[in-house]
Formats: sequence, C-alpha cells, structure tokens
Amino acid sequence: MTMPRMSFLSSGRAWRGLAGAAALVVLGACASGPERAVLVPVVSADAANTQVLSRAVTGKLSDGQAFRLEDASQWRRVGALVQGDVYRPLGAPVALGKGARSEAYLVASSGRLIGFYLPAASVFLPLSESQVLPFSQRL
Repeated sequence: MTMPRMSFLSSGRAWRGLAGAAALVVLGACASGPERAVLVPVVSADAANTQVLSRAVTGKLSDGQAFRLEDASQWRRVGALVQGDVYRPLGAPVALGKGARSEAYLVASSGRLIGFYLPAASVFLPLSESQVLPFSQRL
C-alpha cells in the first residue's frame, strides 16, 4: 500500500506557520530595547583627545524617555561596543532612568548618537531615532 507523500512546503498550514514566524522575527527586530553589552576599553593614548558638543542634543530612548545633552559638554572616548564608540562625560554625569538613576555614557557610530551605555549594568540602551552628534575636537 502506497501512502501519499505531502511536502511540508506544499501544505497551506505550513505556509501560514512560516508567515507567522517571519512576522515574529520582524516585530522582534523593531522592538529594540536594552541589550547586554561588553565594553572593550581603548588604549590610554587613543583616549587623549577631548570632544566637545558644539550644540545641545535632545532625543528619546526606545522606551520613550527623553534626554538632553548640554552644549559645550566635554567627552572622552573610553571604549567601544559592537554598536559603536563609547564616550564618558568629563563634567557632570549623564543620568538616565526613573527612580534609581544610572550613569550613562554616549554610544556613537558614523557621527551619530545611537544610544547610551550603562556601565554599572553593562547594558546598551538604543535611541528611538539616532541623532547627529555635533562633536568638535579639542586637544
């Protein structure tokens, strides 16, 4: 007795299952939130230059929380993440978070602010939309 063979891909239910799985992958990619991150420190010679913001920068994190970086604030590159270069403030620390406020460092890539690194938690927080980072170098 011969059993009819059914290909997995020829089944209508299989196609619907694949479409559902693809939708979940797309939604997961859009819903970016905090990510574990490993900071790779720079060599002290690479961190010698100070960067200064030439104007204030405002924006929102992916969770909707607003932030503001003051003009003339000074930053020094302290390392890198997979996402980009990490800059520590040289003056007043940047504090993010509700209630327990966590110190935050900038994460930049290709001249744009893309998020913040929280050193205490080793977490990268992406912005909802990247912002131009108007750095001017100061020796």
